[in-house]
Formats: sequence, structure tokens, C-alpha cells
Amino acid sequence: MMPARRKLLVGAVIIVLGLVFAAYHGARSSMVYYLTTTEFAGRPELRAARVRIAGRVVEGSVVKSGGESRFAITDGTTGYNVRFRGPLPDLFAEGKDVLVEGRLDGDGILQASQVISTHPVEYKEKHPGR
Repeated sequence: MMPARRKLLVGAVIIVLGLVFAAYHGARSSMVYYLTTTEFAGRPELRAARVRIAGRVVEGSVVKSGGESRFAITDGTTGYNVRFRGPLPDLFAEGKDVLVEGRLDGDGILQASQVISTHPVEYKEKHPGR
């Protein structure tokens, strides 16, 4: 093989490997991992870590005051109180599922940096039979 072709082949391999690495890293970082409240309670090593926890907003738990919202989430077994500063998502409501990202403080309250509203996996017709 001629030296010019060899250089071209090596350059092409390096570019392809770089693109594969970038695609892998991008796909991996965009995946959303989360725990349910019960799974989080069973993982004491994550107490100080930044986590995403999925749960349903407990009915009657939402209190808004001065740009801060407080509410509780549960998976039906284990619950956590949440404190969040900032605007809540439009679909946020009591009895709805949410993802909360943040850290647990010393008082056992989840200090949220982000609240994401989720929606049900399946679509249900609002007025069946119409």
C-alpha cells in the first residue's frame, strides 16, 4: 500500500472511531434514568447523590408560596416531601406522575432542581363512543 493511501486510511479510521464515540456518548448521556421512591429508599448510598425520582404527587400536599412549591410524592409505598423553587410545569397537578431531580437534604426533604411532568403510557379517549 502506498504511503498516501495508508495515511488516508488511518485518517478515515480515526474519524469513524471519533464519530462512533461521539454517538455512543451522546446516546448514553441522553438516557433518563430514574428510581421510584421505594427504590431510592432502599439505596442509602445515594442519599447524598443527585438523583431523579419518579412518583405521583400526593393529593392535598401542594403548597405554593413566594416562588417556592412544596409537595409530596409517592409510589404508593414510600413517600418523600419535595421543595422546589421556580415555575412548575403546565401539566403538574395533584394525583399526576412527575420526575423530580435533586438531592435529599439533612431533614429528609428532596431539594428539587427540576420537576418534569410525565404523561400516561397509553392514550385514553376522553369521551369514548363519540
